[in-house]
Amino acid sequence: MRRGKIGVLALIIIFLVLSTGFILAQSSAVVFTFGETAVRLPAGCQVEIKSGLIVFHLEEGRLELIPEADNLKIRTIDKNGKLVYTGTQGRVFAECQPEKFKKLKTTDADYRFIRFSVGRPEPDPAGRGVLIPRGTRIEKVEEDLYRFHLENGEVISFKCKAVGNDKIGDCTRYTKDGKIIYTRTKVKLCRMTSLEELKSLPSSLPEPLWVQFMTESKG
Repeated sequence: MRRGKIGVLALIIIFLVLSTGFILAQSSAVVFTFGETAVRLPAGCQVEIKSGLIVFHLEEGRLELIPEADNLKIRTIDKNGKLVYTGTQGRVFAECQPEKFKKLKTTDADYRFIRFSVGRPEPDPAGRGVLIPRGTRIEKVEEDLYRFHLENGEVISFKCKAVGNDKIGDCTRYTKDGKIIYTRTKVKLCRMTSLEELKSLPSSLPEPLWVQFMTESKG
């Protein structure tokens, strides 16, 4: 009787392990959903550079970036070649850690401070998008506290702390007179990927990227 109970318990444990693995696999897969505002491109996905088009081949289908003047358009296609939705005002970026600024005097790319919710980036609040342009002077004030001096005299500070494997913190924007304009809390440092960098990507994506946009229409 005891052996029977042990056998049943073992079967239950195996079932739970397999079920958990299946759920995790499903949650990590890219699924194109109309109305979403961001898609994560995993490292290793195939990249195809075409004339006027950058294509990322994913398990669900493919995501296409279409540069148009100052706008980056988005198009998602499922595995059967059917248009799922289109988007506009796209931007591409990678999450990164602020330690890299310890060895830099000026920023080596454009950066943004972006807040994430349930593991996904949120759109910037109106009037509170924080962009640190390439070439901005960096001041290392103390451990995990950085100040970025913009050309117009404004200053953006970022005070962060470790949260798991990430460093998340608060960024505050000041006038050139030192008055607070606004503060955003619990944001991550993200390196923006320029169009030139996108066009020169290798055939296999070297690091995970986020594509953020506004959904435009459904296929």
